[in-house]
Amino acid sequence: MKINPCAAIIGAGRTRFTERWEEDPKAMIGMAGMKAFESVDKGIKRNEIEAGFFGSFLYQVTNKIGLVPGYMSRELGLNVPMINTEAACASGGLALHNACLGIESGRYNAILVAGFEKMSDRQDKIIDDLMFAADPYEFEAGYNFPGLYATMMTRYMYEFGNNDSRCSEALAQISAKNHHHCIKNKYAQFKDKGEISVEDVLNSRMIANPIRILHSSPISDGAVALIITKPEIAKKYTDTPIYIMSSQEATDHVSLYTRNKITSVMSTRLAVDQALKETGLTINDIDIAEAHDCFSIEEAFFLEDSGFYDEGKAWKNIYESYESFKGSGHIPYLKNGKELTVNLGGGLKADGHPVGATGIRQAFEVFKQLRKEANENQIDREVNTAMCHNVGGTGGIATVHILARDIQ
Repeated sequence: MKINPCAAIIGAGRTRFTERWEEDPKAMIGMAGMKAFESVDKGIKRNEIEAGFFGSFLYQVTNKIGLVPGYMSRELGLNVPMINTEAACASGGLALHNACLGIESGRYNAILVAGFEKMSDRQDKIIDDLMFAADPYEFEAGYNFPGLYATMMTRYMYEFGNNDSRCSEALAQISAKNHHHCIKNKYAQFKDKGEISVEDVLNSRMIANPIRILHSSPISDGAVALIITKPEIAKKYTDTPIYIMSSQEATDHVSLYTRNKITSVMSTRLAVDQALKETGLTINDIDIAEAHDCFSIEEAFFLEDSGFYDEGKAWKNIYESYESFKGSGHIPYLKNGKELTVNLGGGLKADGHPVGATGIRQAFEVFKQLRKEANENQIDREVNTAMCHNVGGTGGIATVHILARDIQ
């Protein structure tokens, strides 16, 4: 692995994801930001932060606010450049990517990076609002995002499932696994709901055939923040920085109907490939991953698009892995003796999916896991290298970050 990181994470903070009816959306990011400051072992002063990068998608529609940089200046007590990014569900990942570019360019030494969303304020219209991230023709044809992902899932099952009932079971196992992972995550939206079984998923309410409600991520409110610095100064602030070894972004058509295929996400393939090439790693070198599972089929796509499994083979390996490791603290995916554990905190499905916060939440989770600070939810094997994978829309954009504890 190359030893010249893009940036280093020195602190992280977040709110619990849930429906936060009583809270001001502008204050949530201030809360997460202050927790990030408090988490820095050796301390950092606010006047050492030279910029802020924020990810959010729907705040103008859902919360009737604009000029987020001005609100963040007030909430955080900072008068520095504040840059807000929008990339639908990848808004947080893109904010982190842009912040890494700011560090790599030499412009900034320390940056606050955060993501937030308060979706419950417009719960009755949120399904329509989310379609800003799709082609208008898809919306006019009657699609919503469950419908679009149902189209992708149906095609995948048709091409690769071979009428095998285990295929639908395997995709349901993804949801059951992620709920299992969230139970010991104190921040997770569904931590108090207990286990769900594969049968629970397959018998849950149909949303858009074959997608059921327990295949789907929820409506969520929340915020997450990170503090990142130049790698060479990180140990001024903490003895255990987590290094961002690569930060990549790739794009593809916003519409399904103009893509070459819909059983794969090209932007994921491109971003993963670029990240692995930059670090000199292969997917088999990644110990843990936070994958974008807005619907369970997307996690299966990640496993194939990242190269961990061959095209069309993920569902069989998901099924075998789940049956082999069912009941363990975290349920890994297995390939030739290699374990890849995905969505340790529950993923979007069970931790929650406040859209703009998701990409930052993924980095928060692996930051805690790599520093062995995940408490009850700490993985029970040694891990050093992690991947975060954040998708916008049905794949119009993807960001991928590779993080590591030990870079020697």
